[in-house]
Amino acid sequence: MAATLKIIAERAGLSQSTVSQILNRRSNDFSSEKTRRRVFDLAHELGYKQNFGHKLLRGDKTHTAAILLSMHRMTLEEHIQSLIIRLLDQLENKGYGAYLVTLADTAEKNLETVKELITRGVDSFIFLGHPVGAKLLEPYIYEQNRTLIGYGSAFSRKVRDDTSRSTAEIIRFFLAEDHRNFRFFLGTPAHADRVKGLCKTFPGKTEKGLLKKYLVDLGPLAEHNDIDTFAELGFQATKRAFELDPSIDACFYLSDYFAVGGLRYLMGSGKKIGSDVLVAGFNNIHAIRNFPLPVSSAEHDIQSIAEALIGEMTQTGARERIIPTRTIIRKI
Repeated sequence: MAATLKIIAERAGLSQSTVSQILNRRSNDFSSEKTRRRVFDLAHELGYKQNFGHKLLRGDKTHTAAILLSMHRMTLEEHIQSLIIRLLDQLENKGYGAYLVTLADTAEKNLETVKELITRGVDSFIFLGHPVGAKLLEPYIYEQNRTLIGYGSAFSRKVRDDTSRSTAEIIRFFLAEDHRNFRFFLGTPAHADRVKGLCKTFPGKTEKGLLKKYLVDLGPLAEHNDIDTFAELGFQATKRAFELDPSIDACFYLSDYFAVGGLRYLMGSGKKIGSDVLVAGFNNIHAIRNFPLPVSSAEHDIQSIAEALIGEMTQTGARERIIPTRTIIRKI
């Protein structure tokens, strides 16, 4: 590694001590951001890897982060894929090493994974989703003088989407188009922000009454680990709803994956999407963005989420950052 350090210094036109200060993020590094970026780019190009052994023995920070997915299914969801890419890119730009790990379905295994990552020098943990054993992981990580932040999780320090505004905007779009006999397809338990958005649209109405009138239950979804299953659940739930009430004129699904299945049923039944029935989902996936008929959706502000996670990951203490989703209305 000393030889690589020398090559980096020669190619950057800097002294080895300056390069070492930059790569180790020493407090006495007063180089410009442009110089630091050039050094990190050269280090990446040459495959430079820091030796963390001496840092760990001294208790120094290694500038290494771990991105942990709470379940395998998350890797199949397009907005999570985009978020992972953005996080890895931003971590690299800041000179961090990174691990990407999918967690298990038991608290014991996940605790062992965290312990192993700490032995490898991980300073900060970014959890995507709510992992099994979260109540064990959070205190353990803090006890080891590490930091954590979650996205879509129950950790005390987290970033989360607020989907209630987009939910209300899509329902108001239905009403403005005079499609009032809509159905809201949600899982069990019903997503709190979606229900909040529904209640915002009908002030003065009770939550219980609104759910009784508009809700179609997709059932418990945690047991499913395949997004293709979501499409089938959307198909079957739409079929049941229209068999009970053929006059339904709008369908709002928990996500675009369920909407894909619902669209299959509706089109197979001869319904005209955008006129007979309005359709909306969530996540704005590729299949919906490129669908030949108008399907409304909402998308996550990936850039803002990634910046918030990276910006907060080294901090401690309870905090919640809330980032609204963006509504996308499509109509004929």
